[in-house]
Amino acid sequence: MESITPATMMAISAGISAGGQIIQGRAASYNAKLMQKRYESEKQVAELEGIQAELQRRRETDAILANNRAVKGASGVGESRSFMAIQNDIEDILYKDLASLRMNTNKIKTGLDRAIFNEKQESYYSNVGAVLGASTTIIDGFAYHDHYITGDEDKLGTKLKNIIRRS
Repeated sequence: MESITPATMMAISAGISAGGQIIQGRAASYNAKLMQKRYESEKQVAELEGIQAELQRRRETDAILANNRAVKGASGVGESRSFMAIQNDIEDILYKDLASLRMNTNKIKTGLDRAIFNEKQESYYSNVGAVLGASTTIIDGFAYHDHYITGDEDKLGTKLKNIIRRS
């Protein structure tokens, strides 16, 4: 029965390490994709909350305007300029508030868009990094494998120099 040589062990070790790097890269990529989905959901929630806040603010303003009209009607005051100015001021404040609510909602959505973009980059670079890391591990492993088989300590350096010259 043959025993496993150090050279073979080196090659096996390189293969296992490369596989581990690929698995870690895939896990990081998967986690990044999950975060993307989470941020997409948060973005939708922020948009709905913004719409709800706008509707609530409109309802409040409509109630104030209706109360003012009721008071005007009960007091018997006609269409005075001061009454119309008050009503217009209330509507102007409403439009400013709505613009502010939209701006805040868009600010939240923009932050989430940035987070989604970052997670997409993280997913991509996790995969690329894993493949590059695994490739390096395999190359190193087989270079050491050759070194152990031949006992030539300079063979690794010579192979790397030849690869660099060709590229």
